[in-house]
Amino acid sequence: MAAAMPPPFPSRGSSFATRRMSRPAVKLLCVHKPDHSDAAATADLPAPSNISEAIAQVVREAGAHVFGLVGNGNIHFVNALPASAELYTSTRHEAGAIAAADAYYRCTGEIAVASTTYGPGFTNALTPLSEAQAARIPMVCIMGDVPTTGLRPIDVDQRAILSALGVRFLTAQPHNAADIARRAFELARRLSAPVVVLTPHDQCAAPLADAGDPADPCGPDVTGAPAREGEHPESLAESAGDPTAAVDEVARALRAAQRPLILVGRAVVETGTVDLVERIGAATGALFLTSAMARECVGPDFSLGIAGGYTHRGRLPTVRSADLVLVLGASLNLLQTRKGTLFNADARIIQVDRESRQGFIAVDRRIRADVREFLPRLVDVLGTPPPRAVGWRREIGTIPPAETEQADPGCFGTRGPDGKLDPRHALRRLNDLLPRNRTVVTDGGHFLGWVPKYIDCPDPRSTVLVGTAVMTIGLGLASAVGTAVGRQDRCTTLFTGDGGTLMALADLDTLIRVGRLHQVPGEPAAVITVLNDEAYGAEVHQYVPQGLDDAAMLVHGQRFAAMGDPWGAPGLTVEDPEQLAAGGEVQRFLADHSGQVCILDVRISREVIADFLRE
Repeated sequence: MAAAMPPPFPSRGSSFATRRMSRPAVKLLCVHKPDHSDAAATADLPAPSNISEAIAQVVREAGAHVFGLVGNGNIHFVNALPASAELYTSTRHEAGAIAAADAYYRCTGEIAVASTTYGPGFTNALTPLSEAQAARIPMVCIMGDVPTTGLRPIDVDQRAILSALGVRFLTAQPHNAADIARRAFELARRLSAPVVVLTPHDQCAAPLADAGDPADPCGPDVTGAPAREGEHPESLAESAGDPTAAVDEVARALRAAQRPLILVGRAVVETGTVDLVERIGAATGALFLTSAMARECVGPDFSLGIAGGYTHRGRLPTVRSADLVLVLGASLNLLQTRKGTLFNADARIIQVDRESRQGFIAVDRRIRADVREFLPRLVDVLGTPPPRAVGWRREIGTIPPAETEQADPGCFGTRGPDGKLDPRHALRRLNDLLPRNRTVVTDGGHFLGWVPKYIDCPDPRSTVLVGTAVMTIGLGLASAVGTAVGRQDRCTTLFTGDGGTLMALADLDTLIRVGRLHQVPGEPAAVITVLNDEAYGAEVHQYVPQGLDDAAMLVHGQRFAAMGDPWGAPGLTVEDPEQLAAGGEVQRFLADHSGQVCILDVRISREVIADFLRE
């Protein structure tokens, strides 16, 4: 599953900005609440009699959806769940269970559960688990473990592996199973991280015991993975010294700047403080950038798009003219900073973040604070925004065009030099042709450099970028399973590459099965778009110029339009710009297959290179 993909960067904006979706207010931490009817129903259930039943009851109380693949180590837990698709989705690969739970949180803000067996089931899950850990995605994983008698030939030291990944784990035992499960949910939520609940194989069906029962062979609760820096965030008062002084310092900097720029990160979305950020922007005349996971959270009038490799070339000069950059809850990682080239070298950078993490670039001032505490104080100091644009906003008037032929020669072409579709043209057209009320899931790969630039989304939680935290491909199909279950009110639209699709085919069946949960007359249930350049494009563009042979990097002869045939999912091969025209074959195909999961095999040019590799 791992690939040498130097993935995306975060940014957004484009020449079709006039056709952007209407933007709902972003005030809620969670945009979707699952049906908690099962939680209420637990009062009528018999008391659990064993470890697995106790954990399952806690999951039901939490109203959490479970994605899993059964095996010896978790079959009792899954069996204790209600036999209903409302609570449990069976995936076809353990990696799919983890990836689906990850994407479920990203699109809903609600913690999901993933479940696998021990040994090979556990090791199959490690890549998406490491992605969730690196991306700070909360989830609870219920996994089988080595029996209390010790390692067998089929076992691995799961605790050592989890510790190496920095993933926290708890061990459920007869005297504490329910408490451990509840603690896992609390830790996942508080730390914004995955937490694994391990159940020794020989105790999966063990009867419950009283707390401290001397017959319990495991002793006290085992907790793994020592805290990494930043995983136990302090409050504003504890971390910023004098909070009033820190707020006053930022207010003075904003007032003194001639061209202030605010980079809005995921923390602003998850704390529901977007409206405060917009007030700060209006009061100071600041322009906005967002991280990829905060895209669309602010209005378009004064937003330059997503920060990093997704920033359109037409807007880079404006970004680089900022003399102050205020970073709110964003990481400033390599991708987000365009490998350190996004901002002017003379710009003053102030970062406000509750995490004490080191970004890719140096900052002039780091304030360790929770934005939900810091921003209200900053708003109070800055006062009521004026009725009209001030400062840089008044000077600039309107945001410059995202794309121009001068800034990016050839960007408006329909075909690449090899005669195949220019991916930029294909995505501009798909932006108009796909259902507007959608969740956009994007796998890793070279193509990822274009999708957030050209495919609009209703709000931040409708963007699900997977694989970028650990630079992997092959998580897209399973991630789309999580969004199809979590946001049944929206059409899941997956963008994936040819290599990633082939890697992930085990859960194509799952996506077709759950994708049909979305039923809107005249719309497909879900759309899988394979951006097919017949290669591992990121490797081609990095290593062929160095003289390496491309033979192992090519993926020839795949007919992705036919891959859904065994499950009745129709497909269409797209090779000509005319197919993408208004009223063309793609539009008719999607309309003719309302209520079905549709597959588009879009043959794109390998000779058009995304910015994150071109630079």
